[in-house]
Amino acid sequence: MSKMAKILIVDDEARALEALGRALQMMGYETVGVTDPKTAQDLLAKERYDIMIADLIMPEIDGIGILEHCKKVDPDLPVIILTGYGTVKTAVEAMRKGAFDYVTKPYNIDEIDLIIKRALQQKALLHENRLLRETLSQRFPFSAIISEDDAMKHILRQVQTLANTDSSVLITGESGTGKELIARALHYSGLRQNAPFVTIDCGGLTETILESEIFGHVKGAYTGAYTTKKGYLEAADGGTLFLDEIGELPYPLQKKLLRVIQEREFTRVGDTKALKTHIRILTATNKRLKGEVDSGRFREDLYYRLNVISLQIPPLRERLHDIPLLANYFIREFNMRLNKRVARITEEALGKMMNYSWPGNVRELRNIIEKTMNFEEDETITLKDLPEDIKNLKDSKHSFNRPFKEIKKEAVTHLSKDYIRGLLSIHKGNVSKAALKAQMDRGNFRKLMKRFNISAKEFR
Repeated sequence: MSKMAKILIVDDEARALEALGRALQMMGYETVGVTDPKTAQDLLAKERYDIMIADLIMPEIDGIGILEHCKKVDPDLPVIILTGYGTVKTAVEAMRKGAFDYVTKPYNIDEIDLIIKRALQQKALLHENRLLRETLSQRFPFSAIISEDDAMKHILRQVQTLANTDSSVLITGESGTGKELIARALHYSGLRQNAPFVTIDCGGLTETILESEIFGHVKGAYTGAYTTKKGYLEAADGGTLFLDEIGELPYPLQKKLLRVIQEREFTRVGDTKALKTHIRILTATNKRLKGEVDSGRFREDLYYRLNVISLQIPPLRERLHDIPLLANYFIREFNMRLNKRVARITEEALGKMMNYSWPGNVRELRNIIEKTMNFEEDETITLKDLPEDIKNLKDSKHSFNRPFKEIKKEAVTHLSKDYIRGLLSIHKGNVSKAALKAQMDRGNFRKLMKRFNISAKEFR
C-alpha cells in the first residue's frame, strides 16, 4: 500500500518542496507538491490523497490552518507537520488538533518514510474497522430491509413483536422477495441474537444428504460415513434454524422434523441415542404450502406446527415506492464494493423500472444494478444502461395499485433523498465534496439535507 500512496506536500519554499517530493518519489510514492496553501485546499476538495505533509510556518495560512481545513474536508487523512526546532511546541499543539505526527528540520528522509508507513497502517486499520462495523451491522436486519411500503412496514412491526418469542414462523412469498432477511430480522432482533443463526436450503440436496446435514450422523451410519458428524440442529443449538424452501423437504424427513418440534429432541443418522435441542425453527417457502398439504405432499400436522404465525412478503411489483429506494441503496452498496462513483439514476430509467413486472423481485433488481455498475463509467445510470427487456418496455402490461403518473412525484422525492445520501456516503460525510460533485452551492446542498432530515455525521 505504501508504495502506491499518493501524498500531498504543502511548503511555501519551492526548493524544499521539490527536494522532499523528489526524495519520496525515489522511494516509490506518488507526490503532488504546492507552495500555496489555498491551492492545497482546492486540491483537497477535488482529489483523494493518502497522506498530507505540510510545513508549519507559511504566510497567510500556516500548517495549523491547513490541518484544521483538512480535518473538515477529510477527517481520516493523516497529516504530518514539518517544523523547525523553535516551533516544536506549536507542532505538539498541531498533534492535539489531529495531526498524525511532526518532523523537525533538518529531517531524515528515512524518518519521514517510517512515519508515512505508520500513518498508512493506521489508516488501513481504520478502514478495516469501518468495514467490520458495516459487516456486523448487516447482521442486524432492519438496516438491510429497505421499504416505504405500508404492507412491509406492517410486517416489520410484526417482526419486532415476534423477535423475543420462540413461536414458529412461516415466511411466505415469491422467490427473491427477501424471506431470509425477515428470518434474520427475527433472529438478530431477539433474545437469541448472540447465538447461531443456521440456514439450510431444503430444495438443494438429495434426501440422504439432507437428512445427514440436518440431523448429523455417526461413524459407519452409511457407506462413506468415516467419522461422526454433527448436523445443523446441533450447530444451531441455543439459536435459530432457518429451513428455506420447506415445501421441498422430503416426506420421510417431515416426520423427523415434527418430532424435533414436539419433543425438542432428535437422533443422528445411524444412532439410537436421543439428543436434546433448544432452538427456534423458522421456515420459508415460495409455494402455497396448504395446497401441498391438500395434495398429500406435505404433512398436515407439521404444517400447523410450522404455521403458528405466517408472514406474507409482498412481491416487488406491489411495492412501487420501494423501487427507487432499493435501486439507490444497491448503488451505494456497489459503489463501495466496485470502487465506483455512481451518484444517481435518471427519472426516465426509474420510470421504466417501475413499469417492469420484476419476476425475480428484489434479488433481480439487485443483480441488475450490480451488472449495470460493473460496466458503468459515468456518474449516472440512464435508460440505455438497463437490460433490453426493461428499456424496451413501451406500456405497462401489469396491473399496479396506482399508475406511474400518480406516484411519479413521490418517487422523484425518494430519489432526490437517496441522491443526497449517496453523495454523502461516497464522500464520507464531507458536505463540501458532495456539493461540489453535485455541482451545487454548498448552502443549497445543506438546505436539501435539512429538508430530508439527513445528517453528515451518519456517513463518517
